[in-house]
Amino acid sequence: MPAFLEKLTKHIYTAWEGRLGDICIVLPNRRATLFIKSHLARILNKTSFLPEFYSIEDFVAHYSGLSITDPLRNQFSLYDIHRSIEGEDARSIEEFFPYASWMLSDFNDIDMYLAEREQLFNYLSDAKAMALWNPDGRPLSDFEKRYLGFFRSIKQYYYGLNEELVKKNMAYQGGAFRQLAENIESKSETWPWEKVIFAGFNALTPSEEKIVRHLLKTGQAEVFWDADKYYTEDPDQEAGIFLRRYFRDFDKGEPRWEENGYADKKDIQIIGVPKNAGQLKHAGEILLKLIKNKGTLDNTALVLPDESLLLPMLNSIPEEAGSFNVTMGLALKNTPLFSLFDTVLSMHQNAERFSQMRESAQRVYYSKDLLKLVNHPWFGMLLPDIKEGSSYSMSDRVRKSNRIFFPAEGIKKLFDDSGSGSAIDIIFPCDPGPLSVLASLSDLLAILRKKFIDLRKDSSQDYGVELEYLFRFNNLMQRLQELVQTYKTINTLKTLQMIFRQLAGQERIAFRGEPLLGLQIMGMLETRTLDFDTVIMLSANEGILPAAKMPNSFIPYDMKQEFGLPTYRHNNTVFAYHFYRLLQRARNIYLLYNTEPGPLGGGEKSRFITQLQHEIPKYNPDIQITEKLLSMPPQPGNRDTAIVIQKDDSVLRLLQKEAKKGFHPSSLNIYINCPLQFYLTRLIKVEESDDVEETIDAKTLGIVIHESLRSIMKDCLHQPLDKETFRQFKKITAAEVKRQFGKFYHDDDISYGKNYLIVNVALNMLNQLFDREAGWLDDGKELLVTALEEVLFTSANITDTVNIDQINFKGTIDRVDSKAGKVRILDYKTGSVKAGKLKPDAWEDLFTDPEYSQALQLMMYAWLYHKNYPEVSEPEAGIISLRAPGKGPVMLFAPDKRPLDPDVLKEFEEHLIKLLQEIVDPGVPFAQAEDVKRCKYCSFKAICNKTISNNTY
Repeated sequence: MPAFLEKLTKHIYTAWEGRLGDICIVLPNRRATLFIKSHLARILNKTSFLPEFYSIEDFVAHYSGLSITDPLRNQFSLYDIHRSIEGEDARSIEEFFPYASWMLSDFNDIDMYLAEREQLFNYLSDAKAMALWNPDGRPLSDFEKRYLGFFRSIKQYYYGLNEELVKKNMAYQGGAFRQLAENIESKSETWPWEKVIFAGFNALTPSEEKIVRHLLKTGQAEVFWDADKYYTEDPDQEAGIFLRRYFRDFDKGEPRWEENGYADKKDIQIIGVPKNAGQLKHAGEILLKLIKNKGTLDNTALVLPDESLLLPMLNSIPEEAGSFNVTMGLALKNTPLFSLFDTVLSMHQNAERFSQMRESAQRVYYSKDLLKLVNHPWFGMLLPDIKEGSSYSMSDRVRKSNRIFFPAEGIKKLFDDSGSGSAIDIIFPCDPGPLSVLASLSDLLAILRKKFIDLRKDSSQDYGVELEYLFRFNNLMQRLQELVQTYKTINTLKTLQMIFRQLAGQERIAFRGEPLLGLQIMGMLETRTLDFDTVIMLSANEGILPAAKMPNSFIPYDMKQEFGLPTYRHNNTVFAYHFYRLLQRARNIYLLYNTEPGPLGGGEKSRFITQLQHEIPKYNPDIQITEKLLSMPPQPGNRDTAIVIQKDDSVLRLLQKEAKKGFHPSSLNIYINCPLQFYLTRLIKVEESDDVEETIDAKTLGIVIHESLRSIMKDCLHQPLDKETFRQFKKITAAEVKRQFGKFYHDDDISYGKNYLIVNVALNMLNQLFDREAGWLDDGKELLVTALEEVLFTSANITDTVNIDQINFKGTIDRVDSKAGKVRILDYKTGSVKAGKLKPDAWEDLFTDPEYSQALQLMMYAWLYHKNYPEVSEPEAGIISLRAPGKGPVMLFAPDKRPLDPDVLKEFEEHLIKLLQEIVDPGVPFAQAEDVKRCKYCSFKAICNKTISNNTY
């Protein structure tokens, strides 16, 4: 079966041979023109005038006599109207622009579909008024009045904008269609052609329909449809809804052309693949197979309904594919250069905002913005004098500074030895206003351009795509500068970034290639009127094919139905036609969809695929449909198996080193919680990522409080403490707490917000503790602190079966005091303390259950103290909870609630030795914890991937 455009070309040549210059051909898009010209070139054997070719948009724009305006300028015009209507109550431009975009979309639909404007606007305001009507007679609130007033004023926006455009002989696209449709009788009288040929259309808007209908009536037009009986003769098939009506209303005889492509043999493969990366990989494998079987990818289309897959797809095309053509444009917002510039704009905008929030006289930059900037893959391109990988050292520099905000004057100091030179001066101008930031971005473009040109000279890589990015962004920067100078409302970085993002979303990079040969990569709309022998379609998922959402609109769904405006049902019908039309002449079809659901659902194949599966076998049993699901093999390091570390010689050497250094309670508690976690943290020293700590965390709070107590009380060791002593402690507490926090944060980072509150929480904890201690001394009792942060050591011989025959133990006791003649070993906790977990029922609780970690810690402190001070026969051990210091220490008891006498401590030592024998036993590997609940707060759960499998590494 010949392709539609080939058949159309032959018909035109036969009917208009020698008079081709007397006709005009109007097509759904410009791309089809190339194919018709190619077909004519093969048919013509002499010099000839060609027909004039137009897309429908170009045709209307040219012959309406109006210039089509830029949507962005229309938004500015609407904002001027908004300010004239609202006066002092007008919204900011950032708030209004999204609404302006909605308005323009609605206005465009109203005119394209020739809706009764006055009636629609009145209907809309009345409907909103009825929705706010209160049966009890309660008056409207101010908010409700403003809401209703806005919908009543939409008519003013519409007529105000059109009045302004008419003065300039301009219109937005829908306005141009309406103007031509309403004046088609007079316009068509002066056209220079004998015939206008409309070809390949499906869902005509009422304005388009009116134009075509008039020209058909006057004999000035012909219409050629690209249709198939499969969906036009079935009254329930949504793909043929519009065509069935056009056949009835437009064509008096047999419609040209209605074919029967679905009666031919086809091989349709429906393939479910996990994730987008899996689809891209499998598409590459399909292309390799086609090259092997056919030797070429001519007449092959790779269709991407999801345009975000374009860049990764280009990287997945095999080298054997040779040259290919990309017909779908790449939006500038999907390029790495956009993300770099957007990062710079966000950084300056946040700096302005945070400086105002902090009431700072100087500009401050947010650490996360700086990290995002230096970690951008193109940032290193701006710093030609830096060695490769140096951006990571800059990242480390920002993190290790642990500053949340960097003053502007300190930025250059941060990068002063990086070799950055002028690049940093450009990125951080002295006066970062809209025009100066734009000038900075333009200068960065110049640096990048020179860098890529130099790279192209020194390597075989072309870098053509990157240079195209730079060229298009240079044009975009010039346009932004013009807009800033023209529209004084672009006076903040927030407004500038909004405009930048909108323009980058509208502008597209057109790839160059051979449109008639090789693999053709295109979006769904680019396939209109084109036919291919082989079609590979990715992302054939519900929600993408058809698209899940319609543009935002102020017009409710029921009103759109009433006035004939497009709804999501109309959108689904249009996409159904594009889908079935693309497949009607194809013989080999591959439909790939993502089987994995996203955060909000998904993972379902398109309803169009389901329709094919259920309806096609009845229509044509010769069409072969196969479906399969692919699973991706697990990647190395991500296997769904348990991790078990055998204690070979290298691990035993690490254990010996750890034993010599000394085991302390926290390391033993880590082992009890998860042996693998012990191996990772204590033996091979895997550390957590070192991020900037924006809000004081529990660990830092604990360190500050412990160090503050040590510093405040250190001069009073071995001296009887009285109430006056604690009053003096309270006088110096605030300064000491601030000094200790100053080791982790700069003063300006703890003087506001959550950090300021946490600093005061720490101060309050210490003051309450001192008040409690002073209150206890009211009874005439004595308190003598003998040690603060005392480090104790001891050792034990455990086994002679391995090279580790002696193990050291150590612990740091927060405080040792004597109260009423009794020695107490005390530990401070800023977190929660469960009294019940300091009274174990059996020794096994301490050595198997992480819930008893605090009890094990205290018991080991008591044992270490007894080893170092055997004259203290029965020490007490407890925890002072700084969350509730007024309650006093929560004391530890051995099983059966026994005191910590020498016999109890001896029993503890025996169980402790058994635990250490297990840790160093070569026959007991380091394995994951069996209880998954223990993994909840583990820092390594992302890499551990715990399962019940028993594989050994």
